[in-house]
Amino acid sequence: MKKFASDILMIFPIIGGICAVAVILAAPSEQKNALLFGLSGFRLCMVMFTIGFTVFAFLVYRKGRKMKTFLYYFCALSGVTAAEILLFSRFPTDDSRNLIPIIADRAGPLLWCVLLSSLFWYLSLRLSGTNSPRYFGFTMAFAAILIYWLISEHMAKICWNVRLDGNTTICVLVMISLVLWQLALDSSIHRGWKTAAGCLFFVLLGFGVTRITGMWMGRVETPPKAYWNELAESFLNGRLDLMHPTVFHDLTQYKGKWYVPNPPLPGILLIPWVAILESAEAVNTCVYSAVIAGLNAGLFYLMILLAFTREGSPFYSPVSDEASFPPNSLNIAAWVTILFVFGTDHLWLGTTGQMWFISQLLVVTFTLFAVICVLCGFSPVCAGISLAFGMLCRPNIFPIWLCLLGLWLYQERPFPSVNRRKTIRWCLLSGIPVVISVLLQLLYNKLRFDSWLDFGYVTINGADWILEAVQKYGMFHPHFIRINADVMLFGLPELDFSGTRFFFQPHVAGYSIFLMTPPIIFIFRAFRKNWFSIGAWASVLLSIALLLLYHNTGAEQIGYRYLLDFSAPLSLLIVDGVRGKTELLFKILTIFAIVLSFTAIYWWYLGRV
Repeated sequence: MKKFASDILMIFPIIGGICAVAVILAAPSEQKNALLFGLSGFRLCMVMFTIGFTVFAFLVYRKGRKMKTFLYYFCALSGVTAAEILLFSRFPTDDSRNLIPIIADRAGPLLWCVLLSSLFWYLSLRLSGTNSPRYFGFTMAFAAILIYWLISEHMAKICWNVRLDGNTTICVLVMISLVLWQLALDSSIHRGWKTAAGCLFFVLLGFGVTRITGMWMGRVETPPKAYWNELAESFLNGRLDLMHPTVFHDLTQYKGKWYVPNPPLPGILLIPWVAILESAEAVNTCVYSAVIAGLNAGLFYLMILLAFTREGSPFYSPVSDEASFPPNSLNIAAWVTILFVFGTDHLWLGTTGQMWFISQLLVVTFTLFAVICVLCGFSPVCAGISLAFGMLCRPNIFPIWLCLLGLWLYQERPFPSVNRRKTIRWCLLSGIPVVISVLLQLLYNKLRFDSWLDFGYVTINGADWILEAVQKYGMFHPHFIRINADVMLFGLPELDFSGTRFFFQPHVAGYSIFLMTPPIIFIFRAFRKNWFSIGAWASVLLSIALLLLYHNTGAEQIGYRYLLDFSAPLSLLIVDGVRGKTELLFKILTIFAIVLSFTAIYWWYLGRV
């Protein structure tokens, strides 16, 4: 069956070439430029090149499997080049010297033919059972970064409306870290150093992609409604209210003063930077967001590898020496990390630099830290402190504690046995910091609003429909189940091909997690009778239950951002669901999630009407 599917896929590049030639011929050149058959020299070259490419596709179909290594590199390099030219041609510019939109406009059919043909070639090779060459992933990642750098440098010099300050530095650092990671993997050093090199690469990649994406979208400097830098300045001056707010949306007024209603940790973390730079305005919250996003990328990768390599961990598999990794563990860790960093709302959150979204990013940071503490066998107090810090960003993430407990029980004893005395001790030690964080939040409420239980959301200066809902029903109520389920599970974007606006038009409330991040379906293969699975599923399901009762769907967002509240256990369940191998379906769905994420970000900043 796979061979039949592979043969069918190899026919599509030929069909694509024929269609591309037809499109080129359908729009003849102006008569004064006609050279032959009513076509200009350039258009004639495009026809000849497309025909040659189609003939090459036919030869590949006949003899391609005898040159597998060449085909892998050819289809990947040509596909990446065509994709990046088409991608960057979408950015608005009126500079006639910009070659990218000119190439995309005049050679568009050929570029689409190359891109789709490359995709079909790759799928055919995978389905035929041929393995990719050694260093294929490394080579393609390096080439993709290099091609991006060349295109972006051209556009940055030509286009006045593109600000890419630091673009070259970021690209160079990412490429250097990629090379160091590959060198580490090829050496015989301890796998801890190899893991560190991989974490460094993902930190820089996560930061670089997030920051550069923000640059392309025009989100370069601190935007309105950032607030955390201003709150840090207030803390330095011994105040809990904002001293000189210039905008007031999503703030809470009490006794003539304006407060940030959210828990304060994101502002506390900025205190040293505001103190060093001597003003809140000097702190760029977009950079702050991108740094957190990069850190999260490294933590995702580290957490998943620890789950494979730490003895007693859920996916542990013994290896022959301390320089090796369990089979496929590096591949799985990389793909799942890329999925959660670039195939969810995480990338968009990292570009915003605004109040709510920075809190959401830090929740991911501290829940990942908490899981890593358990996997490394650290004191339960460390795991509890990490979770407590996360709750000082978003208090409703406490169900993650169940995942931490399940991981610890899994390492301690096989299901269903339990050492009650040790378990009670672990629960107390990990729970004390969580309880302290709750008490600190209540004290913070008392100091601001003279009430222990007033979080500031009931009187927030926000959207009328949110304020009305929370005043009528409270922060959690069954009334919100249908509203939240419509967004979380069933929401779909609108596709508009009329040509009058950007084709992708989702509602600002977001859309289904199964469309936003389709590899989530792999969690349904992760039902296992062990403590880890029980704890992870309990934390995910309880988190979903709370979010279904919550008064706010996430308000304005490109997808469903609250998914990231439980991204740590969810990512581990997906790792469990892939069952030791990143199948072709998983990779296709991950690539779809990433493409959709970038498309939605483009819509959010540039394509909305």
